[in-house]
Amino acid sequence: MPIFLIKSFLSLVLLLLTLLAMFTMFEVLGRTEKRFNVTTLIRIHRLNGKIYFALYLIIAYFCLDFILQTKGELSPRATFHGVFSLAVIVLLLLKVSFVRIYRQFYGYVKTIGILIALLTFGMIGTSGGYYLLTTKFGTDILFNKVVKEKKETPEEARIIVKTDPENIKKGKELYESKCFFCHDPLSTKTIVGPGHKGILKNLLLPVSKKPATPENIAHQLKNPYKDMPSFSYLSDTEVQNIIAYLNTL
Repeated sequence: MPIFLIKSFLSLVLLLLTLLAMFTMFEVLGRTEKRFNVTTLIRIHRLNGKIYFALYLIIAYFCLDFILQTKGELSPRATFHGVFSLAVIVLLLLKVSFVRIYRQFYGYVKTIGILIALLTFGMIGTSGGYYLLTTKFGTDILFNKVVKEKKETPEEARIIVKTDPENIKKGKELYESKCFFCHDPLSTKTIVGPGHKGILKNLLLPVSKKPATPENIAHQLKNPYKDMPSFSYLSDTEVQNIIAYLNTL
């Protein structure tokens, strides 16, 4: 089973834990007349929080491991997911400190709890929810194949995308002299070839439909697909500079 599918299912469990946490909190703090035993609800809420925290750490490990393995630039969606995740853990630690240490701030606990729940929905929706929807709960073999190929690229064959201004500037100059006549860097509109906006943030390359990885772009520059001319005379450094520029689009 693909690791992304496992992580996504764990995210659904995290979602259920969030709903349970909201229910117990509302029942304890939001009702004048209690329907259930308050002591029992508090115990459930605390146990639920511990399980939530442990599961959060497991899922975070999978995410960080994938980033370290692929060394890929985060897409806007992944960036939002990261922001939601960091906000959740900060608020969770803040809530625990208000409950156990800084009791004078206990009145803020309800608000923080609601914020944690809302941010959890955003965190899960931008990662596990997105994956399950786009892969039809893991049945989309193409998506799984692409993720697997990105992750399993041999270490020695990987291209680390450069992000320093000097390399990006050189890459832009090369792009304008070699690629600008056929490709629009600011959109996906086709001139002679397809536009390159967001090319490294997409799942697949626009024409060859190979995974959108720096390695496949480098290969296409030197061994082009269909009508694209060959740029086999470019040095590895020049190719890396072009990729550095494409990564900014």
